Amino acid sequence: MRYVHLPRLLSIAMPAFAFAVSGLFGSNVEAQGGIRLRQPFAGTYRLTAYVDHRSPDYTYDGNVVVYNGEERLNCPDCGEAWTNQGTYCYDGHNATDYALPGNTPVLAAASGRVTFSGWRSTYYGNSIRIDHGNGYETWYSHLAAFSVNLNDIVATGQQIGLSGNTGQNQPYHLHFEVRHNGDVTDPFGWQGNWSDPLPSGLAVCLWGDGQCFEIVVEDESDWFYKYGTGWDWDCRGNGWTMRRVANRQTSESAYARWRPDLPHTGPYAVFAFVPAVHATTTNAEYVVHDRDGDHPVLINQLNYSDEWVYLGSYNFWDGILGYVYLDNATGEANGSGEVCFDSIKFRQFRVYIPIALKNYP
Repeated sequence: MRYVHLPRLLSIAMPAFAFAVSGLFGSNVEAQGGIRLRQPFAGTYRLTAYVDHRSPDYTYDGNVVVYNGEERLNCPDCGEAWTNQGTYCYDGHNATDYALPGNTPVLAAASGRVTFSGWRSTYYGNSIRIDHGNGYETWYSHLAAFSVNLNDIVATGQQIGLSGNTGQNQPYHLHFEVRHNGDVTDPFGWQGNWSDPLPSGLAVCLWGDGQCFEIVVEDESDWFYKYGTGWDWDCRGNGWTMRRVANRQTSESAYARWRPDLPHTGPYAVFAFVPAVHATTTNAEYVVHDRDGDHPVLINQLNYSDEWVYLGSYNFWDGILGYVYLDNATGEANGSGEVCFDSIKFRQFRVYIPIALKNYP
């Protein structure tokens, strides 16, 4: 047997391991389109509307086509009874919306020059446009205030304004719009298994913060399956909708599975979005099913408010064999709280350590 000097081995392995762990949450991930965008705010806020790839020009056909390839009916209004609507908002939309409260700092998604700062229109209200070069521009609309002026040079992450609800905007949110050569594009790219209908052509993922390696399964999407009785919904979830049901002490009366279509076999970090409203159980038991079996994870949903909660990292198959399961049997008194079923995301990461037993694709 050949022996390896342990300190030397560690000196090689540990930096590589640190690099691999940093990849777990997507740092330094290269975007695909010649620009690396960050989210236009600090922290976590709900995504509430997507780019409609079929008609990102406010042409209404009743359907929404989103970046994961789903085509669904337009989303319902808040408070509307759920019948046969879709989970995505909204028909004809040309941007990604985030539920930023009023006067939240809005940040430049990439460095560039301010080429517009003012009142864009009655619909968009106060807006800023930044030219990033290579044909890319970003718009930030419905602002309450400006922190930059026309022709200012801004750095990535620099505050450029405060969120608001100017224009035809209720409630408060940030309208974040990306254009390439003047045409609307989608920073999430295109994950569908059919041709991207976006009029400007195939969208490529532009996020530089790891989102390009994420598969997000929304409630009521094609990869979400719910069973049982007592279901209700609310418009204050991530991606607009969330499901909720009263808890039960013992046997469940409702349960659901998020079953992603994963592109590769290997390790994924798994996160559950817990909304700020209705998530009042202290004992939600998520069960992650991967190649090694079932892994229960107890989450006190009451402790979180519009947050992605890390459920751990797991070794999945490619395709749809893996899933996350949740039901409403919490061990608490019947009806004493609610269990919320919102988005689950799966973030692929790669192992770069040369001495690792496996190097996942």
